[in-house]
Amino acid sequence: MKTRAMSATASRSASERTVSQIMTSDLVTLKLTDTLRLAHDIMRLAHVRHFPVLDGGKPAGVIHQLDLLRASLASLVRHPKDSPREALGAIAVKDVMKPATTVNKETTISDAARTMIDEDLECLLVMESSRLVGLVSRTDLLRELAKP
Repeated sequence: MKTRAMSATASRSASERTVSQIMTSDLVTLKLTDTLRLAHDIMRLAHVRHFPVLDGGKPAGVIHQLDLLRASLASLVRHPKDSPREALGAIAVKDVMKPATTVNKETTISDAARTMIDEDLECLLVMESSRLVGLVSRTDLLRELAKP
């Protein structure tokens, strides 16, 4: 097993840089009442893995590609005669989403990474005041922390 020490420069960078500098700001969102079929279709077309779920414009939860997979498998087990599309069309996003965990856009990359590890999260929603402005994923953080 190889172990590489992080340089002081990279460490300082992660503790000083904020999530606003690495977040995805061009978000595709879902509503509570949208179906998993819609989420699946958008994931395939837009190549996204995370969706903020909004309730009246406010973050209510997050759905991840793995949540979609688990829900579709569970639905197919319960309704084996349904096609996968039928099964996904019968489930609302609100029934499988996870609660939204938010951070301020000025949160440091290090603090965001710590939150994601402590709470076993795939992504964080980034807020400015009470407005959703972005999403930062584990991949975003790993990519940033791996920079030389």
